[in-house]
Amino acid sequence: MSRHSDQLKDPLLGKAGSFSEPFGRMSRASEASMSRPRTPRAPEEVPQSVILLENARTFLDEFQQGRCHWLQTTSALLALQLGWGLWLFPADYARLGWYTATGLLLLLALLTTYSGHMFTRLFVQTPGAVLFGDIGEAAAGSFGRSIVYAIIYTLDATRCVILHLAATQSLRHIFPADSMPPLWQCGLAVLVIACILVQIRSLSELTWVFLLGTGSQMVAIGIVIYELVMNPSPDAKHTTQEVTWDNLVPAAVAFMNMIFAFGGQFAYVEVMGSMRQPEEFPRAVSICTAIMTLLYGGLGAVGYWSRGSAITGIVIFSLGDSPRTRLASACILVQATSQYLINLNVWTHNLLVLISRSVSPSPPGSGTATPHKLGDYANPEVGGLDQPPGTPTAGAAAQAEITCPADHSWKYWLPASVFVVAYSYGISTTVPYFSTLVGLVTASTYLICAYALPAWFTLRLLWSKLGGFEVAVLYSLIPFSFLISGVGLYASIQELMNNMSGGGEGGWSTAPGAANIGTALMQLIPSFGQ
Repeated sequence: MSRHSDQLKDPLLGKAGSFSEPFGRMSRASEASMSRPRTPRAPEEVPQSVILLENARTFLDEFQQGRCHWLQTTSALLALQLGWGLWLFPADYARLGWYTATGLLLLLALLTTYSGHMFTRLFVQTPGAVLFGDIGEAAAGSFGRSIVYAIIYTLDATRCVILHLAATQSLRHIFPADSMPPLWQCGLAVLVIACILVQIRSLSELTWVFLLGTGSQMVAIGIVIYELVMNPSPDAKHTTQEVTWDNLVPAAVAFMNMIFAFGGQFAYVEVMGSMRQPEEFPRAVSICTAIMTLLYGGLGAVGYWSRGSAITGIVIFSLGDSPRTRLASACILVQATSQYLINLNVWTHNLLVLISRSVSPSPPGSGTATPHKLGDYANPEVGGLDQPPGTPTAGAAAQAEITCPADHSWKYWLPASVFVVAYSYGISTTVPYFSTLVGLVTASTYLICAYALPAWFTLRLLWSKLGGFEVAVLYSLIPFSFLISGVGLYASIQELMNNMSGGGEGGWSTAPGAANIGTALMQLIPSFGQ
């Protein structure tokens, strides 16, 4: 029998009140026919119609529970990873040169694909894992869990700040240069939008947002490539290798930018928890990584060819002030908002689980990670261990298990998500230095959570299943990650000191002559027709 027929034996399937109930009912005539003697059918003789019916039942039950197909997961990963790091690739090529930048691009693509396989094997090896900290606990006890909490969830929290600033700057650059509203007003507008959309808890219900964000990103890429190809600099200078001891700091920052562009491993466990078949996660990671590599390399090469080593910073904001470039800014606003939403979703889920575990901790010395029963933190609509979805009993919420964002009750999700958006707005407006924040967060957390920690956990949990070559690779990843992180952290601190010593207005300032955001919006539409 197929695995789907095995799933039909689960007591949760086919109960009264479940989505699959219509498929489990039989007419009296059918019941009578079932009572007649019938020749047993061999497993291989099961009709195809029965197999299709089982597939339909499984799909409908999984859909009701908010589980994602691997194609939906691919779109979520693209929305999560294909973000503002893309627009730094022309400057990365300018700091590194043709050969070095392309070599590092391919290396990061290979490592990202391999990390997808690492996380999948760890997830499967740790039944009931909800957070990456559960895998850390299974591999190294409370010490492993504490390290994960310190690294991964610091990244979760600070990445929301970065993406709030990204969406804010995108919104601000939609307006003409002479009527840009203050940064704090644009950030406040992003806060309102994010607080509304983040209340959609199920990742499967946010698929349209992810697809819209990815599509908008593609439109912006087309506009930027058109501008670069049609208006190349006649004085563009190129080299095959730009890295020297004199420019080691800028080169290290460029490498941090590339790592940031590929980074999404901090959310892999949570994304797999929302999948119907987590074993298919490597397929989603491989497709997502291939798309990102082509786009990153293509835009980086075109930008470097067009502007040469003179190009710096985010390329889309250095193309001048025209209706086309403002349209591109509007497109990346949609994409930044999409990426922000999935990060808000993941971090709010993690935050609620961490809070609930601190209130009702698991028994000490359990030794294994299991789905945590969170009582009233759960969404009663998803049911519990002994009740099907929708059963109006007090025990449903008390017995429910939190395994994905859709399982949380809205009365806890609402204040937690608003809190995350609020502090992201406050910090991003107070420290509005995008490249500095990216460099610091990447150097402090990305390499550690993407490669060092999963390599360590893989060695501890899967040692007997590893070959000699893979063991050598895993042992090499750990010191390599810490070495590159140290170099990147030093370069980012130098950049932060330069920003602070340079002075300038903060995000809460209103420059003389700056337009109010309402007035700027009234002037925006006619400006596109000029």
